[in-house]
This record gives sequence, C-alpha cells and structure tokens, in this order.
Amino acid sequence: MMDEIIYLEPDEEITSVIDKMKQTKGRLLGFVVPRDATILQSVVNLRLLQKEANNLEKEISIITTDKIGRNLASQVGLNVYNSIKEEKPTYMPTPPVADPDEVIEIDMSGKHSEKKPDGVNVHHFQEEPKPILWKKHHAPVFNPQPEKVEEKIEKDLSEPKPMTKTMPARPVKHLDPLFKKILWPIVVVIVLLIGAAGYLVLPKADVKVFVLAETLQKSLPIVISGKITKPITEDKVFPGKLIEANKEQTQKFPATGKKNLGGKASGTITITNNFDSTNHALAIGTKVANSSKTFLTKKAVTVPGATLQNGGIVPGSVKVDIEAENPGSDYNIKAGSFTILGLPSNQQKLITAASTADLAGGFTKEVQVVSQTDYDAAKKQLLDKMTEDLDKELKTQAKTLKVLDKAVVFPDPEIVAMPKVDEEATEFELKIKSKKQILAFDFGEFKDFLLKLLEKEAPSDKMVTIPSDDNIGFVVNLATYDKEELNLAANIEAKISSRISAEKIKSQIIGKSATDVINFINGQDGVSKTEIKFWPDFWHKMPDLAQNITVSIEYINK
Repeated sequence: MMDEIIYLEPDEEITSVIDKMKQTKGRLLGFVVPRDATILQSVVNLRLLQKEANNLEKEISIITTDKIGRNLASQVGLNVYNSIKEEKPTYMPTPPVADPDEVIEIDMSGKHSEKKPDGVNVHHFQEEPKPILWKKHHAPVFNPQPEKVEEKIEKDLSEPKPMTKTMPARPVKHLDPLFKKILWPIVVVIVLLIGAAGYLVLPKADVKVFVLAETLQKSLPIVISGKITKPITEDKVFPGKLIEANKEQTQKFPATGKKNLGGKASGTITITNNFDSTNHALAIGTKVANSSKTFLTKKAVTVPGATLQNGGIVPGSVKVDIEAENPGSDYNIKAGSFTILGLPSNQQKLITAASTADLAGGFTKEVQVVSQTDYDAAKKQLLDKMTEDLDKELKTQAKTLKVLDKAVVFPDPEIVAMPKVDEEATEFELKIKSKKQILAFDFGEFKDFLLKLLEKEAPSDKMVTIPSDDNIGFVVNLATYDKEELNLAANIEAKISSRISAEKIKSQIIGKSATDVINFINGQDGVSKTEIKFWPDFWHKMPDLAQNITVSIEYINK
C-alpha cells in the first residue's frame, strides 16, 4: 500500500519532481510516469530522485508502462509497477549500496549541462555505447569491447528482469566482539521492559457486584432558576442558565398566483315587495343573482310594504345600485330579473328585483400575484431552516448543560411579506425574525441535588442511588422565561441499599487473586454475589493498575 500517488507530466523536469516529493506528508510514495517521459530518459535523474528520497526518509516506487523506463528504474534500485492496481511490484531488484560521499549536482538554472557525474553511465541511444564504470566499492572496474557493451545494454533494456520469490543472499558481516558486548545487553533490557509493560498494561478485569436493594419511586417538584448560583435544597430550587438564540432571515420567492384585476360591471335594480305590507330592510352587500352571476348591493335599503289604493294592492318598491361580485366582461349582462339571495325561499317569489337597463363596465385583466399558497410554502421553508439553525445555536451555547426539548420556548415569529398576498408581483420577499429560549442546567450536579432530597427519606445507615440517567424523567409544567424560571417535575426511580462504594472496592482489590476478591466483596453487607471477567481469559489475578479495573454495581430487589 502506498501513502500517496503522484502523477507526473511527460516533460516534467527532475527539479519539479523533487519539489512535489518534498511537499508530500506520506512515507511510501508512488510516481505515475507517462511513456517517453523526460525523467525516464536518464539514469542520472532516477538516481538523483532516489537519493533525495533517502534524504527525506521516503520510499518511492515507479509506476509506468514504459518498457525502457522500467528497466532503468530497476537498475537504479527502485520498485517498479505496471499499474497502480498491482499489489506487488513487477520488478524488485537489489540496488547497489550507495556511496554516502557521492555528490550528485543538478543545474537549477534550467539549462542542461553536458557534464556527466562521475561514476554514472548515461546512455544516449544516438551515440556509441561507452564503457560502464562503477565508482569505488560498487563493483569491479571493467572496460569491455564496445560491441559487447552495446549488446548487454540492448538486452537489459529489451528484456526486463521479472521479480523472483527468493532474493539473493547478502554477505553476512561478522559483528565486532566489542559491538556484541554492547548490543546484547541492550536487547535483553528492551525485552524485559516490553515484558514488564505487557504485564502491567495488557491484563484487564471487569467486576460486577450484585447488591440487594429496595426501589424508591418519587416525583419531586423542582424549579430551575436563572437568578441563583447555588442549589436551595429546602425550596427545591436549582440554578440554571437562560440561553437565547436569535435569527433573522430574508429570502425572495417566486409568485405563481393568478388574479383578475379587471373592472366590475354595475347598474341599478328596482326591488318590489308583493309579499306583505311590512317593510323589509336589506343590508349593504346583499347578494342578488341573475342566472349564474352574483351581484352585491352597494348600500343598505328598506323595501316598503305593499298598500291598498282604490281597492287594489300597490306593491312597495325601492331602487338600489349593484356591482358584480368579481371583475370580468362576462358580468355585462342584459336587463332582466334578479333573485334576492338573502331572503327566505317563500319570500323570494314575491319580493323581486329587476333592472331596466343593461349592466356595463366589466372587463378582464389577469395578472400574476402572490397567492396564499406561495406565502404558506415560503413561510414553511424559511421557518424550517431557521428552526434548525436555532436548535444548533442553542446546543452550541449550552455545551455540556442539559437541555429539555419540551422546555424550549419558541415564540411566534415576526413575518413580513412584500408584496402581500393577492398583490400583483412576479416575486415577493419574505422576512422572518424568530428566537428560541431555554433554561439549561448541569445534569451531574442536578443528579446529586436529587440524591440529597431523596436521602432525607432513607434510613441513616442506608444509601440512595440513582442507577442511571434513564431513571430520571422530566415533566415540564410551566416555562416563564421572562422571570427566568422553569417549573418541572422530576420522576425518579432510585435504589435504597447498604452503603457500598465502587471506587472503594476498586482501591482494595488491586493485585489480588480472583478468589480473594470474591471473598472480600461477598463479605460486604448487602452484597448478593460477585462476577469477574478477565482479559485475557486465562488471567486470574487483578491488574496492578487501577485504570485496568472496572467495578460496576447492579441492584437487585430483595
């Protein structure tokens, strides 16, 4: 596995490659090199890259499909892969031992120098092959015939060496006797230290103590107050911290509603009373209908009752202006009769209305407006986002304090829409200002506070324990955050038992055998039984470190 993969360009210079290597954080690096890349054309480049990697304490590999480049890289001593998917290198040669005094220089000016480093053979394919010289102790110096050198180079480049399972044996140098005297004592000490550390650190024990107990269920009225700093046991008042999160957000939304803002048809009708001699009052806005069209009276009127004149009945009548209920040219109806919708059905046949002239003035003008659906959807979207942001801010401010979700106060938000519902617009802006409040408190101290209240009801020789946080439930009665008060009921299920301390037991069983521990704990008043689990399983002695011992108490009913 490689820590990092670095991809190189075909014309990338060695200076750029070294810079990239220096910027990496990983130790195992893989360079993906394209075919015919500049860096693969020179053994000098590859040796310089290997030396810089050794200085940086990094291990590098070459990943390429370039046949000649793979062979050159393997000659320098680099692991070579055909692709990044390979788990094992294709070529894993044994590199020559590098001379620590060897200096490889590079021209940082960007100009390629013709000078070749001592001891490094650079082969240009357009030139005649040169004799290969290994510097100092790398290998014997030889000077073969030119044609033999050329044959060897071509063979090496064209036929890469496959990786073998067995690596060639290296000569073993005999250690100096003085070195042996120093090395072996150090090895012995290291082995002893590792053994001692394992003896202390590895063993672990989990001790579970079963204690006989009675169940105590209690509901205590508690007041959380932001105006005090210390608990008041007598009044059952516990200190809290008032936390408030505020948020204001404005966002634009598209308006999709349609509305007819055209003119409304109007005219005059005469209402006639042939029903009785009683006056009938009609309020403003009384509806009258002609077929499927509805009109409204523009003022309140009283229809006089019918009278007798010369032995005949003269109906009472009154005129009133009417206006169409909705705009539109289809309300421009012809003169005709109307039904007064506000009257009982038995009166509608004898108290009638009619117009003597056509109704006119109605026309259609459909525009885009802010609909109620647009407003409701925008309000929900913005409020949902704000509520989520307010909850995050409350938790951030509360940190480790206890926050009761049911005690969070969320006043009605201030909402302003511009333009308003039913007003003409292609988009509208919604502005919401909201806040959330909570009285948070330290749950650990609150638990101790409850224990002090419960201990008053237990015998003096007994102890009260709340086994877990799940044994405490809350009912929120009233939140008055303008007074910084939260009234709630704490419903508790506690245990009353003999006084047994898990920490005291732990301090007294360190280093003891399993048998001694069980006898010691079972001898405590109120203990029913003890169970111990060791790791490793074959270990039957308590660890010598307290942090490797866990003591838990489980209460069982008497």
